[in-house]
Amino acid sequence: MSILTVEHLSHGFGDRAIFDDVSFRLLKGEHIGLVGANGEGKSTFINALAGKACAKTGNKPGVTKGKQWIRLNKNVELLDTPGILWPKFEDQTVGLRLAFIGSIKDEILQTEELASELVKFLNQSYPGVLEEKYTIESSEDNYEVLRRIAESRHCLVRGSELDVEKAAAILLDDFRNGRLGRLTLELPEEN
Repeated sequence: MSILTVEHLSHGFGDRAIFDDVSFRLLKGEHIGLVGANGEGKSTFINALAGKACAKTGNKPGVTKGKQWIRLNKNVELLDTPGILWPKFEDQTVGLRLAFIGSIKDEILQTEELASELVKFLNQSYPGVLEEKYTIESSEDNYEVLRRIAESRHCLVRGSELDVEKAAAILLDDFRNGRLGRLTLELPEEN
Protein backbone atom coordinates (compact mmCIF):
# COMPACT_ATOMS: atom_id res chain seq x y z
CA MET A 1 0.00 0.00 0.00
CA SER A 2 1.39 3.39 -1.05
CA ILE A 3 1.49 6.01 1.71
CA LEU A 4 3.02 8.68 -0.54
CA THR A 5 3.04 9.05 -4.31
CA VAL A 6 5.00 11.81 -6.02
CA GLU A 7 4.82 12.38 -9.76
CA HIS A 8 6.74 14.82 -11.95
CA LEU A 9 7.90 17.09 -9.13
CA SER A 10 10.19 19.90 -10.35
CA HIS A 11 11.57 23.04 -8.75
CA GLY A 12 14.20 25.63 -9.54
CA PHE A 13 15.29 29.22 -9.25
CA GLY A 14 15.45 31.06 -12.56
CA ASP A 15 17.51 28.95 -14.97
CA ARG A 16 18.86 26.72 -12.18
CA ALA A 17 16.95 23.47 -11.70
CA ILE A 18 17.17 22.17 -8.14
CA PHE A 19 15.35 18.95 -9.12
CA ASP A 20 13.48 18.00 -12.25
CA ASP A 21 10.70 15.49 -12.96
CA VAL A 22 11.06 13.52 -9.71
CA SER A 23 8.63 10.62 -9.31
CA PHE A 24 8.49 7.90 -6.63
CA ARG A 25 6.20 5.87 -4.37
CA LEU A 26 6.72 5.27 -0.68
CA LEU A 27 5.17 2.03 0.53
CA LYS A 28 4.10 1.30 4.08
CA GLY A 29 7.09 0.13 6.11
CA GLU A 30 9.68 1.73 3.79
CA HIS A 31 12.17 4.34 4.93
CA ILE A 32 14.04 6.67 2.60
CA GLY A 33 16.78 9.20 3.16
CA LEU A 34 17.79 12.29 1.25
CA VAL A 35 21.46 13.02 1.82
CA GLY A 36 23.52 15.86 0.44
CA ALA A 37 26.05 18.56 1.15
CA ASN A 38 25.08 21.94 2.55
CA GLY A 39 23.11 24.07 0.10
CA GLU A 40 22.12 21.28 -2.28
CA GLY A 41 18.34 21.75 -1.92
CA LYS A 42 17.25 19.13 0.61
CA SER A 43 15.00 21.54 2.53
CA THR A 44 13.68 22.95 -0.76
CA PHE A 45 12.77 19.40 -1.80
CA ILE A 46 10.92 18.85 1.50
CA ASN A 47 9.00 22.09 1.02
CA ALA A 48 8.02 21.05 -2.51
CA LEU A 49 6.75 17.71 -1.17
CA ALA A 50 4.78 19.47 1.55
CA GLY A 51 3.38 22.03 -0.88
CA LYS A 52 4.30 24.87 1.48
CA ALA A 53 7.30 26.43 3.21
CA CYS A 54 7.75 24.21 6.26
CA ALA A 55 11.52 23.86 6.30
CA LYS A 56 13.61 27.03 6.45
CA THR A 57 15.62 27.65 3.27
CA GLY A 58 18.02 30.32 2.06
CA ASN A 59 20.32 31.33 -0.76
CA LYS A 60 23.41 30.02 0.98
CA PRO A 61 24.38 26.74 2.61
CA GLY A 62 23.93 26.03 6.31
CA VAL A 63 20.43 27.48 6.85
CA THR A 64 19.14 24.29 8.51
CA LYS A 65 20.62 24.39 12.02
CA GLY A 66 18.91 21.48 13.75
CA LYS A 67 16.37 18.70 13.41
CA GLN A 68 12.83 19.57 12.33
CA TRP A 69 9.95 17.13 11.81
CA ILE A 70 7.48 17.93 9.01
CA ARG A 71 4.23 15.98 8.66
CA LEU A 72 3.11 15.43 5.05
CA ASN A 73 0.04 13.36 5.92
CA LYS A 74 -1.16 11.07 8.71
CA ASN A 75 1.25 8.33 7.58
CA VAL A 76 4.36 10.28 6.54
CA GLU A 77 6.68 12.47 8.56
CA LEU A 78 9.92 13.93 7.23
CA LEU A 79 12.95 14.82 9.30
CA ASP A 80 14.94 17.80 8.01
CA THR A 81 18.50 17.94 9.34
CA PRO A 82 21.59 19.98 8.49
CA GLY A 83 23.60 18.91 5.47
CA ILE A 84 26.99 17.32 5.62
CA LEU A 85 30.35 18.93 5.00
CA TRP A 86 33.50 16.84 5.06
CA PRO A 87 35.51 17.73 8.18
CA LYS A 88 38.88 17.40 6.42
CA PHE A 89 39.84 18.26 2.85
CA GLU A 90 42.63 16.33 1.13
CA ASP A 91 43.37 19.45 -0.90
CA GLN A 92 43.35 22.66 1.17
CA THR A 93 42.38 24.59 -1.98
CA VAL A 94 38.93 23.00 -1.70
CA GLY A 95 38.45 24.41 1.81
CA LEU A 96 39.77 27.80 0.75
CA ARG A 97 37.36 27.98 -2.19
CA LEU A 98 34.44 26.95 0.02
CA ALA A 99 35.42 29.73 2.43
CA PHE A 100 35.66 32.26 -0.44
CA ILE A 101 32.04 31.59 -1.44
CA GLY A 102 30.74 31.55 2.15
CA SER A 103 30.08 27.82 2.54
CA ILE A 104 32.24 27.79 5.66
CA LYS A 105 30.95 30.08 8.39
CA ASP A 106 32.82 33.38 8.53
CA GLU A 107 32.65 33.27 12.34
CA ILE A 108 35.26 30.48 12.43
CA LEU A 109 37.63 32.14 9.94
CA GLN A 110 40.12 34.97 10.09
CA THR A 111 38.50 37.53 7.77
CA GLU A 112 41.70 39.40 6.91
CA GLU A 113 43.63 36.21 6.22
CA LEU A 114 40.85 34.82 4.02
CA ALA A 115 40.53 38.11 2.13
CA SER A 116 44.31 38.17 1.67
CA GLU A 117 44.13 34.72 0.07
CA LEU A 118 41.29 35.95 -2.14
CA VAL A 119 43.42 38.94 -3.20
CA LYS A 120 46.23 36.53 -4.09
CA PHE A 121 43.86 34.33 -6.15
CA LEU A 122 42.27 37.29 -7.93
CA ASN A 123 45.63 38.88 -8.77
CA GLN A 124 46.83 35.59 -10.26
CA SER A 125 43.63 34.60 -12.07
CA TYR A 126 41.97 37.93 -12.82
CA PRO A 127 44.67 40.63 -12.89
CA GLY A 128 43.30 44.16 -12.75
CA VAL A 129 39.84 43.30 -11.40
CA LEU A 130 40.56 44.72 -7.92
CA GLU A 131 42.23 47.84 -9.26
CA GLU A 132 39.24 48.52 -11.51
CA LYS A 133 36.57 47.79 -8.89
CA TYR A 134 38.12 49.76 -6.03
CA THR A 135 40.07 52.36 -8.05
CA ILE A 136 43.37 51.45 -6.39
CA GLU A 137 46.97 50.93 -7.45
CA SER A 138 48.14 47.32 -7.72
CA SER A 139 50.55 45.78 -5.22
CA GLU A 140 52.34 42.46 -4.81
CA ASP A 141 51.57 42.60 -1.06
CA ASN A 142 48.08 41.16 -0.43
CA TYR A 143 47.66 43.06 2.84
CA GLU A 144 48.69 46.30 1.14
CA VAL A 145 45.88 45.71 -1.36
CA LEU A 146 43.46 45.34 1.58
CA ARG A 147 44.79 48.60 3.08
CA ARG A 148 44.24 50.32 -0.27
CA ILE A 149 40.69 48.97 -0.45
CA ALA A 150 40.12 50.28 3.09
CA GLU A 151 41.38 53.70 2.03
CA SER A 152 39.32 53.69 -1.18
CA ARG A 153 36.14 52.71 0.69
CA HIS A 154 36.84 55.08 3.62
CA CYS A 155 36.98 52.24 6.15
CA LEU A 156 38.32 54.03 9.23
CA VAL A 157 38.50 53.41 12.94
CA ARG A 158 39.58 55.87 15.64
CA GLY A 159 39.90 58.89 13.44
CA SER A 160 42.16 58.20 10.49
CA GLU A 161 43.34 54.62 11.18
CA LEU A 162 42.40 52.22 8.38
CA ASP A 163 39.91 49.46 9.23
CA VAL A 164 41.43 46.63 7.20
CA GLU A 165 39.09 44.03 8.68
CA LYS A 166 36.08 45.96 7.40
CA ALA A 167 37.73 46.27 3.98
CA ALA A 168 38.33 42.49 4.02
CA ALA A 169 34.64 41.91 4.78
CA ILE A 170 33.65 44.28 1.94
CA LEU A 171 35.90 42.42 -0.51
CA LEU A 172 34.49 39.02 0.47
CA ASP A 173 30.92 40.34 0.24
CA ASP A 174 31.57 41.91 -3.17
CA PHE A 175 33.08 38.65 -4.43
CA ARG A 176 30.27 36.47 -3.07
CA ASN A 177 27.57 38.69 -4.53
CA GLY A 178 29.12 38.95 -7.99
CA ARG A 179 30.04 42.62 -7.75
CA LEU A 180 33.58 41.90 -8.97
CA GLY A 181 32.20 40.46 -12.20
CA ARG A 182 31.63 36.96 -13.54
CA LEU A 183 34.52 35.09 -11.95
CA THR A 184 35.06 31.39 -11.42
CA LEU A 185 37.23 29.61 -8.90
CA GLU A 186 37.80 26.56 -11.10
CA LEU A 187 38.42 26.00 -14.76
CA PRO A 188 38.07 22.68 -16.61
CA GLU A 189 41.27 20.72 -16.90
CA GLU A 190 42.88 20.78 -20.32
CA ASN A 191 43.46 17.39 -21.96
